[in-house]
Amino acid sequence: MRSSISIMRRRTALLLSAVSATPLLSVRAFAQAGAAPTAPSTADGGIVDEDTDTPYVPTPIDVVERMLHLAGVGSSDYLIDIGSGDGRIVLTAVTKFGARGHGIEIDPRLIERSRQSAAKLGIADRAQFLAQDLFESDFSRASVISVYLLPKVMQLLTPRLAALRPGTRIVSHDYAMLADWQPDMTLRMYVPDKPVGRDRHSTLMLWTVPASVAGRWQFDLPRAQGGGRVEVAVTQARQILSGKATIDGRPLDLLGLRIDGERLRFALEPAGRAERFRHEFDGIVKGEGASGTATFHARGAAVPAKWEARLAR
Repeated sequence: MRSSISIMRRRTALLLSAVSATPLLSVRAFAQAGAAPTAPSTADGGIVDEDTDTPYVPTPIDVVERMLHLAGVGSSDYLIDIGSGDGRIVLTAVTKFGARGHGIEIDPRLIERSRQSAAKLGIADRAQFLAQDLFESDFSRASVISVYLLPKVMQLLTPRLAALRPGTRIVSHDYAMLADWQPDMTLRMYVPDKPVGRDRHSTLMLWTVPASVAGRWQFDLPRAQGGGRVEVAVTQARQILSGKATIDGRPLDLLGLRIDGERLRFALEPAGRAERFRHEFDGIVKGEGASGTATFHARGAAVPAKWEARLAR
């Protein structure tokens, strides 16, 4: 990993450490990590960038696979690996998880190596590698993005990643986003062949881009389920939600309010629980609307129904 940002526009490689690469504290001090079965040999100990004298060191394959598992990569996904190195993240996502995708890499030698590996594996139509600057790359096609970037670069990228399509998953090795966007899941794993760090552990983090749901959600509750005009006022800080609810101006208890990508969920109960019922709502957010199912619990029965709400910002 490159340790300076001052010349990042001169060479993106100065900033990138791929998910396929490991950051170095001393560029001369560490040996190559184990090579993935699906990736080409790196017996030369890495690729040295002539401009920075910084070696590229592959991430151990067990970290690669755990990242892909954490992100829930599957056959319907398109993965973009930022700083793809020898291509092992994309190659593994395609061969072992059935996905499609491409890697972004600044070093033409690593691009060529990755393309040769994809051709040998017979997956060149599903695993591609592009020579690009990450700050000029289009990430909009991705359903999953994998990253291993210096902290300052992660901070610079946070606004771009947060603006991606709701539901896009972002999995990072060791480094987090800006402090106001905490990961949805964090996993710490022992990596005996990790070439940096004294305790030989890696921290993997997962974020899911949340839909924008701040504002006042309004819908009508059927007469049989209490009747009235419901308003749920939501405040949002990334994926963290809080709010208040009323029915015809009377307060309701708002429980379990959460957003997971495009999926909005919450439950309503009478304030103070004077009446014994509970209404649960589960919908998909699309622009200014949400639709899905509502389940009305009362007198020991659960009654499902369709549910739609509109958002007034």
